[in-house]
Amino acid sequence: MACLSDEVKALFEKVPAVVFATASTEGQPNGSIVGMKFVIDDETIYLSDQFFKKTLANVKANEKVAVVFWEGHDAYQIHGIAHYVDEGPEFEAQKEKVDGIFAQMGVPIKAKGGVFITVDAVYTSASGPTAGDQIA
Repeated sequence: MACLSDEVKALFEKVPAVVFATASTEGQPNGSIVGMKFVIDDETIYLSDQFFKKTLANVKANEKVAVVFWEGHDAYQIHGIAHYVDEGPEFEAQKEKVDGIFAQMGVPIKAKGGVFITVDAVYTSASGPTAGDQIA
């Protein structure tokens, strides 16, 4: 398990969306854009599911995932293990938050599930000599 630095957590929460990368058991890649996302703690992030299709099938078949996000020169990639939820108290707490945000936006969308990702590693993705270096 790796810990997210305050800098990584701040950028993750600041950017409007992240790219959620998954792969099937056959290795077919998929990337989804996710805007409803939260830092849960130093080792866990959450991505809300409103429209996952291939993504959901991939997460259920292959729990190894990556999340990429950037702004300006700052860029990171998180690798981790995904755990999909669509019931229970941990999901209900996130669903309430997500549904409330959509309601405030006047958008009739509801969370149907979500992915808790336990962080295994964090890499810098910014250009330059440290690009791709593991930082956690």
